[in-house]
Amino acid sequence: MFAFNHWIEVLEANALHFPQRAALHFLPDGVEIGETLTFAQLHEQSQSLAAALQARCSPGDRVLLMLPSSLDYARAFCACLYAGLIAVPLFPPPSRKPRHLDRVRNVVIDAQPALILAPLDHCEGLRELVEHRVDVLTVNNLGTPAPDTWQRPAIDGASVAFLQYTSGSTGTPKGVEVRQRNLIANVELMRKAYGFDEHGAMVNWLPLYHDMGLIGGVLAPLYSGMPCYLMASQTFVNAPSTWLQALSRYRATASFAPNFAYALCNRVVSDSLIAQLDLSAWQHAINGAEPIHPATLDAFARRFAACGLNPMAISPGYGQAEATLCVSATPAEALPVVLRLDKSVLETGHVALASGDATAVEFVACGYPQALHTIAIADPNTHERCAVDRIGEVWLQGPSNAEAYWKNPDASRYAFEAQIVGEPGYYLRSGDLGFMHEGQIVICGRLKDLLILNGRNLYPHDIEFAITDSEPGIRTGRIAAFSEMDLLLGREKLVIVAEPQRKFVDPAHHPALFASMQTAVREAADCGIDQIVLVEAGTIPMTTSGKIARQGARNQWAAGTLSIIAQSGGQASTPVERIAIEQLRRQPSLSACQQWLEQTLIEVNPYLSVDVELSLIGLGLDSIGIADFAARLHRDLGWDLDTQSLFGERRLAEWAQALLVYLGTPAPGARLESDATPHPRRQSFAQRRLWFLHQLNPQDTHHHLVLHLKLQGPVDRDVLSQRLNALVERHSVLRTVYHDSVDGPQQQVLPASNVRLTLHDQLADCLAQEHATPVDLKQGPLLRAHLISHDHQHDLLLTLHHIAFDGRSAQLLLAELAAQAANETPVQYLDFARWEAAHWTDQRIATHQDFWREHLADVPQTLDLGGSGTTHGEHSLNFSLPQATCDTLACVAREHGMTLFMLLLASYQLALKQLGGQQRFLLGTDVSGRPLAAHNEVIGFFVNQLTLRCEIAGEGTLADFFAHVRDEARLAYAHQDLPFDLVVAALAPTRRAGHSPLFQVKLNYQPSRVAPVTLAGAQLTSMDIAQAPGDFHLVLDLVHAGHGIDATLKYRGEYFDQPRALRLQHLWSRLLGEVRDLLGESLPALAQRLDDWDQAFQRESQQSHALAGRSQLLQTKRRSLTL
Repeated sequence: MFAFNHWIEVLEANALHFPQRAALHFLPDGVEIGETLTFAQLHEQSQSLAAALQARCSPGDRVLLMLPSSLDYARAFCACLYAGLIAVPLFPPPSRKPRHLDRVRNVVIDAQPALILAPLDHCEGLRELVEHRVDVLTVNNLGTPAPDTWQRPAIDGASVAFLQYTSGSTGTPKGVEVRQRNLIANVELMRKAYGFDEHGAMVNWLPLYHDMGLIGGVLAPLYSGMPCYLMASQTFVNAPSTWLQALSRYRATASFAPNFAYALCNRVVSDSLIAQLDLSAWQHAINGAEPIHPATLDAFARRFAACGLNPMAISPGYGQAEATLCVSATPAEALPVVLRLDKSVLETGHVALASGDATAVEFVACGYPQALHTIAIADPNTHERCAVDRIGEVWLQGPSNAEAYWKNPDASRYAFEAQIVGEPGYYLRSGDLGFMHEGQIVICGRLKDLLILNGRNLYPHDIEFAITDSEPGIRTGRIAAFSEMDLLLGREKLVIVAEPQRKFVDPAHHPALFASMQTAVREAADCGIDQIVLVEAGTIPMTTSGKIARQGARNQWAAGTLSIIAQSGGQASTPVERIAIEQLRRQPSLSACQQWLEQTLIEVNPYLSVDVELSLIGLGLDSIGIADFAARLHRDLGWDLDTQSLFGERRLAEWAQALLVYLGTPAPGARLESDATPHPRRQSFAQRRLWFLHQLNPQDTHHHLVLHLKLQGPVDRDVLSQRLNALVERHSVLRTVYHDSVDGPQQQVLPASNVRLTLHDQLADCLAQEHATPVDLKQGPLLRAHLISHDHQHDLLLTLHHIAFDGRSAQLLLAELAAQAANETPVQYLDFARWEAAHWTDQRIATHQDFWREHLADVPQTLDLGGSGTTHGEHSLNFSLPQATCDTLACVAREHGMTLFMLLLASYQLALKQLGGQQRFLLGTDVSGRPLAAHNEVIGFFVNQLTLRCEIAGEGTLADFFAHVRDEARLAYAHQDLPFDLVVAALAPTRRAGHSPLFQVKLNYQPSRVAPVTLAGAQLTSMDIAQAPGDFHLVLDLVHAGHGIDATLKYRGEYFDQPRALRLQHLWSRLLGEVRDLLGESLPALAQRLDDWDQAFQRESQQSHALAGRSQLLQTKRRSLTL
């Protein structure tokens, strides 16, 4: 029936047919690629890990995967299938609180795993949880056996591939047995339904323990040969816009998400960001996993049409874990079908379209059944097939259906062996209520009590138990949890009806009781309660068997017949008078901050009863609500908060105080308003330094930046000229000139004028001329543009001065040249200079300078590089680190709680120490220097230089040294905002010509500068930014591209030379290549190892030079004899 029998055959075929094609990319920040796996690498690494698993486990053993979303997760999952083991995807517990651990404990008891794979920081807690009866390891603990040691398992389509657990914490969990044939059938039919192929791309932020995240977001694209761009769920929660930015940047064609994600983007993605997006490639915006709200679809289609989203890309779908994943899909060539049904008829269990004056309820059709699959609508009690106009239970039949729950025969028979009266064959009972409309399935309710909130299946008894277990004020067994679609929220809202203990009837207890209930539900289920209703004893209806009648409680709540004592939420809060943002900035006060936060919270959830003495969790916000709140703070105020800090116990009153402090950070009058006036204005601290150097030597070109853009295809020169002119008009810093005055160094904006796009024939001549010709900072122009064209190959050269431009500016320039910029005027660089002057008060400067004086005291401000050079001038050495090495380094960095840059920094320090012998020195690096979110979209010279303290001593291991460098870097980054010139002023170093103060060696690291982009009709293939080392003796620039890290070692010949540059490259590259194996080595032993490597390399170099010399001599002699 299908081309493959099991998953191993799928990955083997992909590795054979397109081995070097990228299969998976991981985006650590949601935007830049941090790690990539090709199909060949995935196959080989899955084999290697499988061999390690086979050495520990027996065929058919279960392996719990409790890993965060990452390429390690994909490797581990595939390795389980390669090893003939049964993978069990499960969430890493968010804390060690009993409710979180209970979920894990119940699955462990049911699945009886032989092994648990988890992050390092969870391992010890999990070992205690399983009482050390199950091995708990990291993926790296497994080692990397040779792939050829793998033994092919004896599996076929009937073999269980993995278990999908669908239950909560208090009951017996149910693990759906997904067999190899179920998985193959589902991903094959998704491929056909959505047209997935190697020309598309997937972006996935859903957690990989979620069926839609794992099967839809990773396995379906792997099966179809299309690359998947994977990011952590928390990245999306912290900044929902990263999802859309990744779709835009990587021209992705497909992505899965629940309805709430689309609603969240509608609310929090700003107009300015939308103007930068290009969603025209997105063909399948698949919406599923929870009830779909028609207004959400319409709002999303309208809001993002401005950035190219095709409304037919909106694709509602329906799925079930028991059916592997996908049950039905909306084809790409069709708009979603929205039905207006008569509410009164619907309540009788029938379906009728609403007439014009009837009360209507809207439902979204969820697409057509997949090929080879059947959907039936059956009476849940009689098991008879329903008439076409009746609502019934949705029953499913087809090869994607699982056949059983793990070791649960009773539940399996009920769910998987349903039969329609008078018809052959088994059906899967979905528990959902719905009907068919012109071949499409419409879901309109749930037969069982399952709650679906924010795309997750939750069980009411879990939530009820969490409350009564932690809050003695609620009567045990007298509480009902249910949900209701809410138009104001645009999602299902959670309602709790509960009977309080007698002594808690007193209203004085209610605020604390409400807050305690919110906290309990947040900890147990990561959701907030939208409405709490306390009712009189005996109010909640019960069944004849003494159980809570949740549906009865829901009906009474809807009808307004409950005997209510008190409630929190439920009615839209009375709007607080809105304070304009500019008024808040101009006249900040504690009461104004509190009022503004209250109004913002009500915008997030209109049902909140705001109490300033409660935390955000206590008020009822869940992780999605907190993400929404944080996004509004960023959008409206530029206030960037760590989302995790918002989950804490800080009261709203304290957040108001924090906001007041934040607003008071710039001095009064320093708010960021656009200023592009022609009047002279002060230069920024960074500009003053470059202006001073320019005045010393106006002909110097060390601070030139020459952007070299390579283009392929037809270039529309008129469009290119228009975009350049628009760029200069939009960003006043590109038409700013500089001069001195009695008030100090000044800058002044000139009127906009056209940029001259000069055409040339010879690239080399043009490049040489641009590097040699100074930019006139007093007269302009500040931007020069040259185009060299040969057929459809073009080189665009843009020359600027660093005083007006930096690395982030290059990204902004590229984005605006590639697409029409938004209409609104951006904040200007002049605004930053004005803000900076107000922000850096004498007291604030003194405080930061005190830190730097103490932190850098007694550290030598010169670095011995092992002797002087013999040739003057500027030189460079280019080399690269392969992606495989970068992947390993990224993994090691994560294991040690550090960034990849910190690891590169630590290893570079060791190589420098080996070269010159110096154990204590200072090293420099560039930081963005954009302190407020409003600065992120501004072209200008923001970049600041950060001084890093380096000390290599002691008997500790390399791992210990990494921890030391990590801590030192974190400390320095916490004080990175003070302008470098003020740091220099604090330490007052002895100045020497040709020497940068404090440090003369730099290490710079940045992600790839180039995203797939079309510029004036041509495709951008590369962009290089050329800049001389200036007064630095040695600068190592690292750019992390898709194929690895491109490194450029720039040095000045009077202080360094080529032989030492080659030695430095060799030492550093080899150290990075072997770093994982050296983590336990002591620093003295490592120093000896580095010395051995260095001596061997020098001997080999000398031998090579001697051989080359002898060869040259022999050739000279032969020529002499011939003559």
